[in-house]
Amino acid sequence: MVGIHGRWARPDPPFFLKEAMRPVDLKALHKLIEPAVDGQGYELVDLEWTRGVSGWVLRITIDRLPEQGHVSHQDCVAVSREVSALLDVHDVLPIAYSLEVSSPGVDRPLKKSGDFARFIGKKAKVRLRPDAEQSFALQGPRAPDSVPRRNFSGTIESVDGDRVKIAVEGAGSFVLVIGEIEKANAVFEFV
Repeated sequence: MVGIHGRWARPDPPFFLKEAMRPVDLKALHKLIEPAVDGQGYELVDLEWTRGVSGWVLRITIDRLPEQGHVSHQDCVAVSREVSALLDVHDVLPIAYSLEVSSPGVDRPLKKSGDFARFIGKKAKVRLRPDAEQSFALQGPRAPDSVPRRNFSGTIESVDGDRVKIAVEGAGSFVLVIGEIEKANAVFEFV
């Protein structure tokens, strides 16, 4: 212990772990949490394990099922209590953390085929991963030195298995492989 301005402090900040923290398996965490969220009548939209200003944060994004309205503060509280108890029982996170549960907001992330299907006829922004070879091939031939298109902003036309078709105004329709999407969000249209 070292004295600093009359106060005692540890010689190393608490965010440096002496031992390597075991990695968090997000897929396993998703499999654990999703049934609890579904069981309460919500959809698990996203799950994020990140370092925040004051420590580690498990950020969970939920949505109501289609045609059931928007997520309220009380919805987030109910899911938070259920997930918190579940995580305490299973002790799957290796370190102290904060749990945040929120709604997806107006720019809802689109991750699965069902997400895209839910928003057919609506606007979306999509960014492909740099290595999206199948999606690039579906765009057709291009000049040897040209860079394939990675960003799309348009209307979701259809979903067929693991592919989504998006119509971009002035550029036509593009078929994209959902597994090659880096980021996609619904675009809220103000009326």
